[in-house]
Amino acid sequence: MRRVKIGRRWTVWPEQILSLEDTLQVLARLNDPPRLICETCLSTGTRISEVLGLTLKHVSLGKGTIHIQQRHCRGDIDVPKTKNSKRILTLGTLDVRYKEWIEKNGLTQPEHWIFQQDEDPSKPMWDSGVRKALKIAAREVGCDFPGFGLHSFRRANITWRQEVGASSIEASKIAGHGSVSMTNDYTHVQLRRQEELTRAIQQRLSGVAL
Repeated sequence: MRRVKIGRRWTVWPEQILSLEDTLQVLARLNDPPRLICETCLSTGTRISEVLGLTLKHVSLGKGTIHIQQRHCRGDIDVPKTKNSKRILTLGTLDVRYKEWIEKNGLTQPEHWIFQQDEDPSKPMWDSGVRKALKIAAREVGCDFPGFGLHSFRRANITWRQEVGASSIEASKIAGHGSVSMTNDYTHVQLRRQEELTRAIQQRLSGVAL
């Protein structure tokens, strides 16, 4: 096709994320496995489909990492969304949570799903139950908004990762994005962060001797 212009990118819902305080209140309302799944999306920036595609062989407890090699999307086990989505992610303090979860559920075989269906452990969980539990928790604490869901936690991770010092390139690679420009679309500059930056500039100006 020639001489075709692609219009500006648009979204159906406002691009926003919860505050740190609201996020903690929502998580406190959840029980496992929804809570552990949400914490994984929030801490590592994974997509929900990538978390539900994890099997025991993809989790390295000794190293505290998860290997994103596949995803569970709408009942299908498939390769990750983009070629950059195959990656190794660190769990941080979630390493302990994963160890407890694996032991509690008696997961011993490499092909065992980390998050199994209650009715049929040979199959991975559907995302619908997790999404429903998350929305209910958000409504209970009064911080639900149109478009809020598990992807909001991925957006929050990308935003916060840069706020705590990561470069846009680092955030992009960890998120598994195809380009840094995509990471830019996911990054939300919060008012609290704007205030910090504004005051930092003002402080620098006040220290200049005339």
